[in-house]
Amino acid sequence: MPSAKHCVFMRGGTLSAAAASPGYSHARPGAAQKKYAVPRMPGSRMLAKLQQISRAVSLAGICCYAPGVLAAGVFEHVYAEAPDAVLAYWTDEKLLAVNDKGDAPLKPPVPDPLNSDGDAWEGTGAWPAGVGRLFFVRPGGQDASCTATVVESASRDVLVTAMHCLHALSAQGAGEWSSHLLFLPAFRDGTGPQGRYTIRRLVAPPGALEFERDGAFLQARANSDGDSVGDIAGQQAIRFDAPPTAGPRITFGYPVWANAYGILPPPPPYELANPEYSGQRLAYCATQRTVLNGCKAFGSDVDREWGMPCVQGPGSSGGPAMIDFDFGTGRGTVVGTNNMGVIVDERANLCANALDDAGREAFEYISRTSLAH
Repeated sequence: MPSAKHCVFMRGGTLSAAAASPGYSHARPGAAQKKYAVPRMPGSRMLAKLQQISRAVSLAGICCYAPGVLAAGVFEHVYAEAPDAVLAYWTDEKLLAVNDKGDAPLKPPVPDPLNSDGDAWEGTGAWPAGVGRLFFVRPGGQDASCTATVVESASRDVLVTAMHCLHALSAQGAGEWSSHLLFLPAFRDGTGPQGRYTIRRLVAPPGALEFERDGAFLQARANSDGDSVGDIAGQQAIRFDAPPTAGPRITFGYPVWANAYGILPPPPPYELANPEYSGQRLAYCATQRTVLNGCKAFGSDVDREWGMPCVQGPGSSGGPAMIDFDFGTGRGTVVGTNNMGVIVDERANLCANALDDAGREAFEYISRTSLAH
């Protein structure tokens, strides 16, 4: 496998300036060298008491592990904001707000749509079912966004996205949550033609808070007409057992920055002026390769993720990495979520965190319990 010679992390969503980002840096050795903690099950004598505490904490809308209540180690967070308050916050003006691109260069399109390194999804194929832009407010009060996808569930209201978009560690190491989550499938130029959906709760696998795993699941409330998001936007299939190197692959996102420009070292400001790099248009990357590049965090020799040539940057986090995608129907199978960007062989690559058995437990839990909400 090629080695990553330089790393550009893209954890995070829409930001007004690079320097303001709490979750994005040009190189973060400390994050790569972190030892990941695995939650431990309590001893049998403490289990009953912890179950009582975790039920109470969960009902209060505070994140918690709930052994014996959830699947082992699965993590749940309930969003306390009133839906009307979330809808009122995200005005049309906020949804249209974009970063000033200034004199940033344009990215030239590639001639082959099956081997794109980050082009606009404009007339390329059918709209990918269930893909949309996820808006939220960071703990510091900054408006931001990532990408999310509706995936197949009986309740037709489950989204998959990236945990790092919605949870961050403060300078003191305390966990902080994003708020005012709003999902707009098929978002384009400040509009959501398929409705606006507030978010009820999040469920993630063990290790998500330590970035050992990054895929997380959200339950969306019905829209103002009472329709479930899956009924309006459609749903994508999802798999948890696909080989992490499996290709051909396609990935979608709403980037607000470019993740370098295929140059080593990538020159600042990591920016492109195309409409699809403003957060207002959908971008995609595709490869026909059957084996993907290994993605190593800076300072690590371990291939934790798998990627392909792609210049999508922050804002595309949480977007679906898919196999078996049909350009005619806009449907495929989600096998991972966009997580970070690296440079491999002097080219920008977008890396996806694979969905595994732990992700399956979280997905099955939220799918099963969504029917009761």
